[in-house]
This record gives sequence, C-alpha cells and structure tokens, in this order.
Amino acid sequence: MSEHHIKSVAWEWDWEKDMPPAPAIRAGNTIYLSGQIALNPKGDIVGEGDLEAQATQCFENIKAILKREGAAMSDIVRLTTYFACPLTSEVTKEYWGVRKKYFGEYRPASTGVEVNALIFPSILIEIEAEAVVRS
Repeated sequence: MSEHHIKSVAWEWDWEKDMPPAPAIRAGNTIYLSGQIALNPKGDIVGEGDLEAQATQCFENIKAILKREGAAMSDIVRLTTYFACPLTSEVTKEYWGVRKKYFGEYRPASTGVEVNALIFPSILIEIEAEAVVRS
C-alpha cells in the first residue's frame, strides 16, 4: 500500500482506537467508511431498542467521520444498511424518515439487508457508506 493514495482516516473518539477496523479508509478521492453502529463519542450504546435513535446516531457518526476528511453527507454515493430486526413496513418507514433528515431529496445508491445479529446484541442497525470527494 502506498501512503500517497491509500490511508486510514484518523480516529477521534477513544473507543475507536480499541476497535480493529479503521473508522474509514481513503483511497484517492473515495472514502470507504467502516460500518457505523449506535455508539456515541464516549463509546456508549445509544437508543437501546429504538431503531430511530440508533439510525440517527449511525448517521451522526458517518457525518463526523466524513468531516475529518473534509467531506459531507452529500458526497456519499452508496449506503449499505444492516438491520438486526424484522424489516417491517414500520421499521422501513422509521429508517427512511431518519435518512431523509440527512439526505433530503438526494438518494445515494443503497442496499438494505436483514441480518440475524450485529456485533452487540442491543444494536439494531449498522450502516456502511462510501463517499467520493473532489480532488
């Protein structure tokens, strides 16, 4: 790996340094974010049992990590969302409502997948993002 075009995005929160993955990897103009779960900057799980609160924290984390690289939510080109709860119409509506607060009418390419479990039993959602920024 060459340092000039591929680098780990620096961690900012104390809990990030204890996690095996980098918060994100930047390769040229593309930023690949590790999946974000509902951990606040102190490393506490937010919104246990509350999908809307957890989705909000995930997007806040994504926004903060992008900001470290001078990027914004409008630079996101792809999202992958993992749901560790049944994907009912109510869950989908809650998620889309939160997502709209961060993207407005912009609609990045996306995939949503229901999974059996995530890294912590109380985590209901994990969101990966890819962003492309200007040179």
